[in-house]
Amino acid sequence: MPNLLRAAALAALLAASPVRAADGAALVAQCKSLLRSAKVRGDQVDFRQAPDTVACWAFMGAVQDLAGAADSAQQPPLLGACLPPDGTLLQLVRAVVAYGGAHPPSLREKAGVLALLALRDAFPCKKG
Repeated sequence: MPNLLRAAALAALLAASPVRAADGAALVAQCKSLLRSAKVRGDQVDFRQAPDTVACWAFMGAVQDLAGAADSAQQPPLLGACLPPDGTLLQLVRAVVAYGGAHPPSLREKAGVLALLALRDAFPCKKG
């Protein structure tokens, strides 16, 4: 499916369903659901297209884009995390799930805060 059609399908799905990732617990639950159904085929990740899995993928994709924007501008990392140049979105999803499991109090944070903490933990910037 071409990217434009995929984006249109995603927008329709999001508009038609109550997608929520307001807190860390919701984000981690959504991302766990995605990981349970994810199948990697080369550069492609296939997963069950449901509101929870799409919400995780879209949210973490936005986080990845934001992190990449700061890197491409040769600025200090906006998110305080140094993502690997060859890193994948699936790695970010796994990092969020792992962080939420290892730090239960973070589940009460807003989804963006939990994602930020998880990425800083999983992909720290080298000092020096």
